[in-house]
Amino acid sequence: MHGQDLKEVPFLLVLTCELAAVCYALAAPQHWLRAVGGITIGLALAGVFRLALSNEQAGLLRVRRRAFDVACYWGFGLLAVVFALSLPQR
Repeated sequence: MHGQDLKEVPFLLVLTCELAAVCYALAAPQHWLRAVGGITIGLALAGVFRLALSNEQAGLLRVRRRAFDVACYWGFGLLAVVFALSLPQR
């Protein structure tokens, strides 16, 4: 495999994490808060990959400048957790 072949691996890992969380929410809707946790983990992972990898290595995780991308990934993850925890628990 060449470096070009591997540049989308971080994106695929993040996508797999996000899809697993959505599938979990569909399979067990009563545990939706765990699914939010999975989505948050995926966003945090995307931020870490974007921070650690070069622009070429980041592949589809690269949208804008590195700082903006990391802030968005981590910011949306934080918002998801805050929103989920602010809802009444049953």
